Amino acid sequence: MSISQSFTLHLAMIVLFAANGLSICSQTASSSAQPAGITVSIAMNKDHVPIGQMPLAILTVKNLTDHEVSIHDHMYQVHVDGDNGEAPTTLAQRRRTGKLRPGESDLRADENFLWTLSPGESGVRKFQLAYFYDLNSPGQYEVYAEVVDPATRKQLRTNTVMFEMEQRAQ
Repeated sequence: MSISQSFTLHLAMIVLFAANGLSICSQTASSSAQPAGITVSIAMNKDHVPIGQMPLAILTVKNLTDHEVSIHDHMYQVHVDGDNGEAPTTLAQRRRTGKLRPGESDLRADENFLWTLSPGESGVRKFQLAYFYDLNSPGQYEVYAEVVDPATRKQLRTNTVMFEMEQRAQ
């Protein structure tokens, strides 16, 4: 057998094994949608907040699986919208979203947090919204959160809750 024939035979075998492997892998993948591993919801501690006070959003996540789930802090995000779209962000929010302005620095890699929930457990994270957004303008705002489901890797969105920032009484 010549070198070119040997090379052609080896190449044909590699292609055959690769194609066969792809076929096997595609057959083992589940065609049905995997059920959500968590449920998510959000609430506010107050509907009306005087400017200068900290509005608090409360994110609740429930583990629906039969095993422990871990949610890294980069897997959930709070969003606040006002009359003109997203409220002005603070440096903390820009760091979380990666939307830094020129000259701003990112967080250190060791400043991450891991949130672990046992099967059937519900956990709560509280967000001081003024830490993430400039809420010094009076008006109506809405808040929601997005959380990546560790079981499906899909992004889940909570309900949307309204709150109002009010001028302080003189």
